Amino acid sequence: MAPPSPPPPGLAHSHQFPTLAELPVGHSSRRVVEIIFSSSWSARAAAFPGDIEMLFRVHNPPRTVARFEEYRAAVRARCAAARSDDSRCAADGNEMMRFHCAPNSPGSAAGDAIFDGRVACCEVWSPRGKSEGIRTFAGSGRAHEIGGGGAGRRAMLVSRVIAGRVRAESDPESAGESLALGKGELAVFDPRAVLPCFLIIYRV
Repeated sequence: MAPPSPPPPGLAHSHQFPTLAELPVGHSSRRVVEIIFSSSWSARAAAFPGDIEMLFRVHNPPRTVARFEEYRAAVRARCAAARSDDSRCAADGNEMMRFHCAPNSPGSAAGDAIFDGRVACCEVWSPRGKSEGIRTFAGSGRAHEIGGGGAGRRAMLVSRVIAGRVRAESDPESAGESLALGKGELAVFDPRAVLPCFLIIYRV
């Protein structure tokens, strides 16, 4: 997916917090995001069973974008220093497009997850112990499920994520910037690795 475009003239940016610009129905970027969201809902290619009510482009402050690019450079440097044969990591830090969903409530199945307008955070258990990570998902359906599932109006972010070197959960001694947790779930451990691009408001 292409990086988010600069905010239009006159859009208040605050230089501290992200701002949102709604994409109308029929907008080319909206159509692309809707297709990606709907097509990744089910591993069995089942149709998305709800409606996308609103879709916003996220305009990030310059400092947030700069920190994202600084993190990418740091990951590439670590990859080069480790003489890794991961060509994706060496080229762009292993950037991916990922989903994360706001939980239903603090007492939902998402439990410890927090949606703070940027990322869904959680405590991640691995062979190395407990760490605070950012849960991201390859598919929208799995993100919805982990966010608590169920019916009603929900919010989901589509973000660019610098995954870096992906460590398997079964290989706790290997070096890496992210942890693969199975079923399309990937946890990253540095908030700079996540750059929100689109916010989807949907109902199931």
